[in-house]
Amino acid sequence: MILEDNFFPDPKEHPPTITAAELCERFAAAGLPCKAERRQEDVKIIFEGRKSNLLFTVNASGNLLTATLPDESDYDADFACALFEVFDSIGWSYEPTQEDQDQD
Repeated sequence: MILEDNFFPDPKEHPPTITAAELCERFAAAGLPCKAERRQEDVKIIFEGRKSNLLFTVNASGNLLTATLPDESDYDADFACALFEVFDSIGWSYEPTQEDQDQD
């Protein structure tokens, strides 16, 4: 299944201060071990044993700004719940892509 989900912080309530390393620690604590790969303009978080990954935009300080789950996804309900709980714990919210909204 090809899926693209977007996650955004509320900059007024939760300014972007979390780094990829800190987020990986939170995912690991939630049972989703992963590693972060810094690329030129973004950070990719790769979950161990899964096709799913997250792609983050970052600011000049290296803090995460937005996240997209862009690739072929193999997540199940447990993975999705843990993923959403971690994002919720840092004040980020889910926003479906325009394609998802058009299907409603």
